Parts: sequence; C-alpha cells; structure tokens
Amino acid sequence: MTRRMVRSLLILSMAAGLVAGGIAGCSKEDQAPQPVVRKAVPKEPPKAAEGGKPAEAQASKPAVVLYSSAGKRDPFVPFLKVEPKEVRAGNENVPPLQRYDLGELKFVGVIWSPKATYALVEDAEGKGYTVTVGTKIGRGGGVVLRILDGEIVVKEEFRDNTGAKVVRRSSMKLQSAGGK
Repeated sequence: MTRRMVRSLLILSMAAGLVAGGIAGCSKEDQAPQPVVRKAVPKEPPKAAEGGKPAEAQASKPAVVLYSSAGKRDPFVPFLKVEPKEVRAGNENVPPLQRYDLGELKFVGVIWSPKATYALVEDAEGKGYTVTVGTKIGRGGGVVLRILDGEIVVKEEFRDNTGAKVVRRSSMKLQSAGGK
C-alpha cells in the first residue's frame, strides 16, 4: 500500500466514527435540569443593645474608624534620602583663588622685587593671578607661607571628621614650559 492509500483510509475511518457518534448522540433527549429548592429561614427579632437602645438605632450611626500612622512608613516618601550638597552661599563674593582647590591651580612663575616676592598662578581656565605671602588661596582656607624659587608653600587649617584641628602644609611646584 502506498502512503496515499493509508491516509485516505485513516480519514475515512475517522469520518465514519464521527457520523456514528453523531447518530447515537442525537437519539437521546436532553433532560430538564432539577429545580432549585429554596427554604425560608426564620428571622430573629432584634435584641436590645448594651446601652438599652435597639439594634436598629445603633446600626444607623456611622461606624467610627480610628487609624494611626505611627510606626508605619509613609508611601510617598522615597526609599533613598538624597541630601542636597551644601552650596556655599555668596560664591560670587568669594575671590577667584578661593574658588579652586590647590590641585586645580598651577604655579607658573616668580617675580622678585625690592619690596616683595610675587608668584604667578593660573586656574583651570588659564586665567592668571599674582600671589604674595599671606594671600588666601584654595577652598580649604589656605594661606601662602613662603614663596621660594621653585615652589609655593601653603598652610591649610581645617577640622577632620572627629572634630580635631588639622594643619596641613602643601607645596605647589613650578611648572616649566613642558609642563614638568
């Protein structure tokens, strides 16, 4: 037998089974569903409440619901609290040399005069400033202590995280034309 013949026999046998099942199913009549029986439940008479008032009078009062949010999380507050960074008020009134950290400033030259020694310092934008001994420099409240031939010595006083007073001496080295 070929495959075609097998297929057609399978299809014919399935069709015959469906026809036979359909004929057998049509001969029976559908039965009507059983009726639902409902029993009457006797009602209890309303009892008097503790206060001597009937239950109907108490039912007419609206129920008072007390809710306390104590100890519960507010759903409208974000999980992570982000504290805004402290912005120095009046940053416009601060001199330009105190707006930068010492690492952002570059020591580029020294000028000697009979009265004083001056150092030339550039900021990150390339603007130049002259500095003498006693000039405030840097965000950390640094003061220029000495100006030497190849460096500027700066003293910074601040408080650490324990509250102790810390004095740090930093030096800025002279930058040559090659940046070294």
